[in-house]
Amino acid sequence: MALRSSSILFIATHVAAQAGFSPPSVQRCPGLVNDSSVACVDHYAAVLPYPFERAAAANGADPENDTFVGTSVPSDPSFVLLEDASFVVFDQARGLGILGSTPKLEKMFDTRNDSIHEAPVYVAGLNVIIFSLPHQGIYEQKIINLNDTPPTIADYTTTPPVYAVNGGKLYKGKIYWASEASLSFPSPSNGSLVQQTPGIYQLDPYTGKVVTLVNNYYGTQLNSPNDLWIDSKGDIFFTDSWYGYAINVTTYPVHTPATYRFRPSTGALSIVENTLEQPNGIGISPDGKTMYITDTGVTKFERAPKDVVPRYTYNPFGGKSVYAFDIHEAPPGSYITNKRPIWLAETFADDGFHVSREGYLLGAAGTGVDVLSEYGELILRIEVGGAINNLQFAGAERDELWLFGSGGIFRVGGLEGIHGMEKE
Repeated sequence: MALRSSSILFIATHVAAQAGFSPPSVQRCPGLVNDSSVACVDHYAAVLPYPFERAAAANGADPENDTFVGTSVPSDPSFVLLEDASFVVFDQARGLGILGSTPKLEKMFDTRNDSIHEAPVYVAGLNVIIFSLPHQGIYEQKIINLNDTPPTIADYTTTPPVYAVNGGKLYKGKIYWASEASLSFPSPSNGSLVQQTPGIYQLDPYTGKVVTLVNNYYGTQLNSPNDLWIDSKGDIFFTDSWYGYAINVTTYPVHTPATYRFRPSTGALSIVENTLEQPNGIGISPDGKTMYITDTGVTKFERAPKDVVPRYTYNPFGGKSVYAFDIHEAPPGSYITNKRPIWLAETFADDGFHVSREGYLLGAAGTGVDVLSEYGELILRIEVGGAINNLQFAGAERDELWLFGSGGIFRVGGLEGIHGMEKE
C-alpha cells in the first residue's frame, strides 16, 4: 500500500511540474510584431515541457553550440522563434527600453576566422574605432573610419609598433593598451626588429606615438595583460591572464593569473585580486563604487598540448562568472573587497566587457553579447551566430554598438536606452 501511495505521489508531482508550463515560452515582442529579429522569452523560460535538450559541452558538444537559443523543445513550437532572433529579450520592461522601436543588427565586415578581435576603442575626435587582432604574425592594428559611407577598414601602425594588443580604453584623449607579446617582431613600417614585453602602453591616437608605462613586476615579466580600466585618479586596473602564452606570443607564465593596480604617478604596481582562474574583462560602475571582473576559467592550460595553438583545452566546469567587488579608496590607490558572483554566463564565458552610462553590464560571450543589470540580471542577449570576443560603443551619442569576433564585425543601431561612457 505504501508503494502504491509513493507511485501516485511521483505521478502527481510530475503532472504538477508539467502543469507549471504555460505556452508559449517565446513570442513576438509587443510593438514589434512584424520584426522577426526580436523575440521575448516569457518568465525566463523557467519551466519547459519535458523532454527538452540543450547541447552540453560537458558531454562533448562544441562549446559554440552549447547555447540557450539552440535548445530543442519539441513540445513548444514557439521556441523556434529564437533561431532567427538577433535580439532575445528576457526582461521586457528594461529590454525593450534599451532596444527602442527599430533595433538593427548589420554585418559590416568579414574578418579572419582564425583570430580573436580585441581592444576596440572609439576616438570621438577622429570618429574612428581602433582595434587589434592579437594573433601570431599580425603586427599591426586595424582602424575603422566612420567618416566614410559606408565605413571603411584599414591597417593601423603606431610608432613604435605594438604587437598583440588585447585590451584598450580611452582616458583623457589617450588610448591605454594591454599588450600580451614578449617577442621580437619585424616592424610593419620598415621591417626593423622591435623588442617588446607584455605590459601597459599609452597611445596618442592623433600622433600615433606610443609610450610604455609598465612592463614588469619587480624584474619579472608580466604574464599577458588582458584588459584594463582607468579610474578617476588615473590609476590603471588591469587583468593579467595566460592568453599570450596560449596564442604563442609570449613565454610560459611566471605569475598566477591576477588583477593589478598600476599608479602612473608613482610607478607602483600592486596586486588587488588573485582568486579568479583567468581574470579577463574589467569595468567600473558609473558612480565609481563597484568593480566588475569576468572569469574565463573555462579555458584550461594544464596538460594542454604545447605544440598546438591555442595552448588550452575547454573545461566546461571552469570559471565563467562575472564578479562584483566594492571599491575602497586608500592613500596608495583604491582596493577592492566583498567579492561576489553576480552572473554565470549561459553561453561560454564573458570575454570583452563594458559598462554603459546607465550602469548596464555588457559582456561578449560565445556567439553574442549579454546585457545585464548592475546586479547581474540578464535583460537581453544580442545573438550573431558566430564567435564574438569584444564590443565597443561609438557615434556622437555613443548609441551605436559594434561587435567584434571571428564571426565578423557587426553594428547594432537604433538603440535608445543604452549609451557608452566616454572612457569606454
